[in-house]
Parts: sequence; structure tokens; C-alpha cells
Amino acid sequence: MNDITSNITATSTIKTSKVGRPAKALKLILNKSFTLKDIQTLNPDVKPITIRAAILRGLSKGKFTKLPRNVKSGKVGKPANIFINTKVYQASLNNLAKSKVTASVTAEPAVA
Repeated sequence: MNDITSNITATSTIKTSKVGRPAKALKLILNKSFTLKDIQTLNPDVKPITIRAAILRGLSKGKFTKLPRNVKSGKVGKPANIFINTKVYQASLNNLAKSKVTASVTAEPAVA
């Protein structure tokens, strides 16, 4: 009896709701912008379509943000999109806004 209950508690931590092969763990760049090619070089054992699907899922969940500019990939065709972690992007926008406010305050001459 004791063996059955210990097996039940051990197997209850495994997620069984997802059908198919277990998801691969991806190494991601979270502190700066990146392209799909950058993630592919970090994860050589993961297929490119799996990486692309993970990034698209992150975009739809709001984890990543697609930047409006592109990078020339060095090949003929479509340029590479640039992605960034949403938290890092928001923090950099806030820091930029703060620096513009402090620069405009210090740049204004005092009228006497």
C-alpha cells in the first residue's frame, strides 16, 4: 500500500495535459535584442521551425516585442526581424524618456 501512494504522489507532478513530444528547453537572449539566427546559433540541436514557433508564441503572449527596424541578413531576400524581451524594451523606453526630461530641464537657460 505504501508503494502505491508514493508512486501516485511522484507521478502527479508530471504534466499529462500536453499531447506529443515534450518541449525542448531553449536558450534565449533576454537582456538585448536578437534575431532568429542568433537563437539558432545558441541552440544548434533545435530545429529552426521549433525556434520560430517558440518566438511566435512569445510574441502572442507578450513576452517578446518585434522592433520596427530590420537587419540585412547578407543574403538576397527578406531582411531579418529583430526581437527583444518586452520588459527590457519597456525599461529602455522609460530610461530614454527620463533622460530626455532631465536633458531638457538642464538645457533650458535661466531667464533673469
